[in-house]
Amino acid sequence: MGTRIGVIGAGGWGSCLSLLFLKNNHAVTMWEAFPQYAAFLQQRRENIHFLPGVKLPEELKISSSLSEVVTTSELLVIAVPTEFFRTTLNRMKNFYQKDQSLLIATKGLERQTGLTMSEVVRQVLGEIPLAVLSGPCIARELAKGFPSAAVVASRNSKVASYFQKALSSDILRLYSCCDVRGVELGGALKNVMAIGAGVIDGLGLGVNTKAAYLTRCLKEMVEIGVLLGGQEKTFYGLSGLGDLLTTSFSPYSRNRTFGQTIVSSNKEEFFRHSRMVVEGYFTVASLYRFAVRRKLPAPITRAVYRIVYLNSSPGKELQKLMTRRLKSE
Repeated sequence: MGTRIGVIGAGGWGSCLSLLFLKNNHAVTMWEAFPQYAAFLQQRRENIHFLPGVKLPEELKISSSLSEVVTTSELLVIAVPTEFFRTTLNRMKNFYQKDQSLLIATKGLERQTGLTMSEVVRQVLGEIPLAVLSGPCIARELAKGFPSAAVVASRNSKVASYFQKALSSDILRLYSCCDVRGVELGGALKNVMAIGAGVIDGLGLGVNTKAAYLTRCLKEMVEIGVLLGGQEKTFYGLSGLGDLLTTSFSPYSRNRTFGQTIVSSNKEEFFRHSRMVVEGYFTVASLYRFAVRRKLPAPITRAVYRIVYLNSSPGKELQKLMTRRLKSE
């Protein structure tokens, strides 16, 4: 058996990553926050809420004890929603060992501060060996063996290489890079844009509309991402363009589905019936504040913000985007 790996978070992505590490013969323990659901997963061996139809092998250990998972693991992977990210780290810090490398699989920005997840880690745990994972990876597809690719980014090339080798397989090809900031921002910004893609689907518009929209989304992602410290080339790669396309087209995308649903209903109704966390809903508030502070046009970010927070009409927002002042590309 390979490395002892602790996966913190038993949602769809955490469950999928656990399966991928198991595939590579690592010993994996997955942490589920609620003891009752952890016991259910241990017995049922299927994550019916977040990864239905996929068997969780007996070799996968499942625990509701965070201290047990952290202290018995050599490597850690954190895949909890951004809303619970800092709280989870605060619970970990009393028994976290400084030499444990941490892979961040959470995509988004902290709602209150606008910080990336690696910045939150540094605030809570200090300077530790860490990497971030991002790319066009829908958990249900990967768990079924459909091939994809992603990026592992770290300022420490040895840490990036270690996680790259530990997770790469015949269904997941991982590339490494050093642009942690760009990779994290790509994973966060695309969630906002995917809400707008869902709105287009909800309005019943065609491929022309969506293609034009996503092209301009990429332009806006590059503009904002570079201003926030990412490298331009990163946004044209897997963690930028690749993730944008996947999240904007997949029927399993939470952000796209949220955008599609609120065209005909309202966000309160969506949240009442969904167990999934819509990361773009929180991220767009942070991006909107940044755009206002820096006096950026950011027309798509502003439009999505008005739709989800000010209940602006999706049709009217689309019309505003289409009738903006003409200019060169």
